Amino acid sequence: MEDCFFATGISRTDAIKAYILAKIDDPALCLADVAAHQNISSSYVRKLFAAEGAKFSAYVLEIRLEKVSRMLVDPDARRHSISAVALKCGFNDVSYFNRAFRKRYGCTPSDLRSGRHAADSAAGYSGGEVETSGQP
Repeated sequence: MEDCFFATGISRTDAIKAYILAKIDDPALCLADVAAHQNISSSYVRKLFAAEGAKFSAYVLEIRLEKVSRMLVDPDARRHSISAVALKCGFNDVSYFNRAFRKRYGCTPSDLRSGRHAADSAAGYSGGEVETSGQP
């Protein structure tokens, strides 16, 4: 019986993550919308992420930050301002974006774009939960 639940949880989590990726650029993307799209409760979505040692909001933030970092090192995206890139990737508050980016990558977005910070350390991040408490 538990195996059935586990298999269902994995496919449900994959579906949730696919939906998040499809909607990642929408600044209004929220837990309640994802849950409604999947016809499940918000608490169940949280449980599925917790089973992977993650949080919904941290996952969404990480996906958005990864997308921004890829765009910042892409020569074709240089015509867009950093603020425009952040907004295009689903951030609706540029100040919050700048703080989250610096916390995640240890540099400013302009440092990354200009090459003053190793692009591979930003673009090569393998995932995981974003630390949000401010404590090491």
